[in-house]
Amino acid sequence: MKQSSKWFWISPVIFGTTVLGTIRIINDVPRDEKFWQRPLSINIIEFVSIIVISFGIEYFLQQFVKRNKSAKEMSIRHLVFEYLLIMLFSMVITIPILYGIHYMTDAPVTTNDIVVAEAAMTLLIIIYYSIFRGGDLLQTYVDQKTLTQQIRNTQMETELKFLKAQFHPHFLFNALNAIYFQIDENNEAPRKSIELLSELLRYQLYDINQTVQLQQEFDFIRHYIEFQKVRMNESFQLTVNFDPDLREQKIHPLLLFPLVENAYKYVGGEYWIKIEARLQEGSLCFTVENAIPQILPSKKKNGNGIGLENLRRRLDLLYPGKHFFETKKTNHSFIANLKIEC
Repeated sequence: MKQSSKWFWISPVIFGTTVLGTIRIINDVPRDEKFWQRPLSINIIEFVSIIVISFGIEYFLQQFVKRNKSAKEMSIRHLVFEYLLIMLFSMVITIPILYGIHYMTDAPVTTNDIVVAEAAMTLLIIIYYSIFRGGDLLQTYVDQKTLTQQIRNTQMETELKFLKAQFHPHFLFNALNAIYFQIDENNEAPRKSIELLSELLRYQLYDINQTVQLQQEFDFIRHYIEFQKVRMNESFQLTVNFDPDLREQKIHPLLLFPLVENAYKYVGGEYWIKIEARLQEGSLCFTVENAIPQILPSKKKNGNGIGLENLRRRLDLLYPGKHFFETKKTNHSFIANLKIEC
């Protein structure tokens, strides 16, 4: 609940009036007393005091809820611990409040006053806190349902886009196979390039399951590197290191490839690329670094392109809270680091 809401100003009045009324009824009925027959000043002091105190209690409860709403563990044990703290808080503040009000009204404090005040305050504060906590839990539930629906909508939209886009590589794959058999067998270079490109397309079309072994991803990257050799000159230097311990690990497909593709797209300057995949504390650490020219062409100055942005989105959907991805540029190179909990 926001402090600017009407509830913030109304609820303490309701709470204070309820507490004061409960105490007055329990105390006055057995004594056959009527509070309206007391001096007006005493009633005003009690009423104003309890309302002011109620605002303080409400503020404390709101802060207590905010502090506990982010707790990862929400269990019966956790809630019981919360309520025990609230009961302790109520018992601690009741006695000084009671003595303070009785001091201002010049009335003695009896054992009965302490027992009634403790019971009434503790019970009503627990009820009051339950309203706050229940509202917070309900809002959290609504937020989670909304987030779940947004993720479902995003996944559905992504799947539709994928199915729509799948037609194009499928058509190209068939076309390449047709062209391959039309090229004379003596033209080994173009036949080899078409064969490699067909392998890349085949993996995207047919070899993609829910998750794949990293060895399959590494093989796909090697095919792409082999395909890129056609346009690389002799000065190009490539370093590739794939940790053998990662072969059997599972990963969602085509998450590593955009980093390699981006490196080949923007490589320049000293004309080198370094690709490394290693297993570190149970996580895949994938790093791609490429040399860049000191002065980038104007068409390459504005960011990393949609490939890396799409990768960020996929990582957020597939590995929420279980990945780390960053890119940075130095004077001579561009570095992409990706870490995924396998």
